[in-house]
Amino acid sequence: MTLAEDLVNTYNIVRNVEKMPDVAALSALLDAHGIRPPAAPTEADLAAVRELRPVLREVFGAPDTATAVGLLNAVLAGHGAVPHYTDHDGSWHLHVAAPGAPIADRYAVDAAMGLLTVVTTSGTERLHVCVGNRCAEVFVDTSRNLSRRFCSPQICGNRATAAAHRARRKAAGAAT
Repeated sequence: MTLAEDLVNTYNIVRNVEKMPDVAALSALLDAHGIRPPAAPTEADLAAVRELRPVLREVFGAPDTATAVGLLNAVLAGHGAVPHYTDHDGSWHLHVAAPGAPIADRYAVDAAMGLLTVVTTSGTERLHVCVGNRCAEVFVDTSRNLSRRFCSPQICGNRATAAAHRARRKAAGAAT
């Protein structure tokens, strides 16, 4: 999953469920993406990272590429993006967050750059919100034919299939 997906999906807007309840959960999220801040995350970092969620969610629902790019450019500007190359691990690569930037800024600019790469190379038609009942998680559709409709075919997809099956059986029973 992408940085943006993982962060946005830490809060279920349909069920009002917080999936990143504390600093330990934020630390786990940072760890999962190889983000190693110079100091341990704080409650203030948690609050600042949570504030990124609605902004990034808006990108997944953007009506067109220009809107998505505009939103992401605003994230970059608002979080002090400073593109620079570094060889801190033995090979040259691009970093976008300023050295020593706060956790929320690092997460924001890295997530924005990831989404900008998807949007500018593949278009916004790759960005989706799950159509599953009781779900509003976001995802990047990496299928060849852009056919993915659910965040998880095994969970939301199976629920939809089972519900459709029950509806067909009920309709068939009512018809007899």
